Amino acid sequence: MTDIFVTNDDGYNSAGFVPLIKELSKDFLVTAVVPDRGRSWISKAVTTKQKLTLKKITKDGVEMFVLDGTPADCVQIGLYDVADTRPKMVISGINIGLNIGHARTLSSGTIGAAMEAAIDGVRAIAASLSIPMSYKDNTDFYHPKSYPLFEHAAQITAKVTSIMMNKTFHDYDLLSLNIPFDATVDTALEVTTPFKAPYGRLFHKKNGTYTHSTPPIRYTNMKERTDLKTLSQGKISLTPISLSLTPKSSLKEIEHILNEQW
Repeated sequence: MTDIFVTNDDGYNSAGFVPLIKELSKDFLVTAVVPDRGRSWISKAVTTKQKLTLKKITKDGVEMFVLDGTPADCVQIGLYDVADTRPKMVISGINIGLNIGHARTLSSGTIGAAMEAAIDGVRAIAASLSIPMSYKDNTDFYHPKSYPLFEHAAQITAKVTSIMMNKTFHDYDLLSLNIPFDATVDTALEVTTPFKAPYGRLFHKKNGTYTHSTPPIRYTNMKERTDLKTLSQGKISLTPISLSLTPKSSLKEIEHILNEQW
């Protein structure tokens, strides 16, 4: 029986993965299917025209399945071929770095996995941890020695999972959980909306080729109750996300225009 299905977009070696599974396993029966390598920035891409291979491994005492596919592939194969029962919830993460704002939300493989679960009718949480600049250059986030950096985030994710597990809502499909680096289960949490701003230039040309480099998030012009503002205040951000892609007001407005002019 599976209560919780877990995946990520940073691969099975990510230091945020094993701590999350161990924390969730204290209260739930967990099944994990995870990419065999980092698959960031691919949203909910699904592999086609390529055969995928699944293998079962044990890493640091945790059993998991490793797939040479995308996070969304992991969810699809996990739900239909690995989990022995339909899970109550899918948890994706813990991502190495934040996934805030509408631009990054729509690009994230971590959130993409949660979207894939939601499309298939399973509620999901995508969890991400803020990483200070001082840690980014001298920390190996793919080594077990970095597990302790994710322990509090794992506890926070498990707490949110326990609270939301059996709650019923009709207007959201997944939750994006963004956690300050120093947060604990006692840190204040605020329900937020994604801030809206372009990330700016993503590709930089040199010697006739282009290289991807994401500009840092700018903590300016922050609106209240956005994920950006909440995190700047040291609070945990929890953003409900709906997969309903059509705004009701525009639907009526466009319908009215076309009824008159078509």
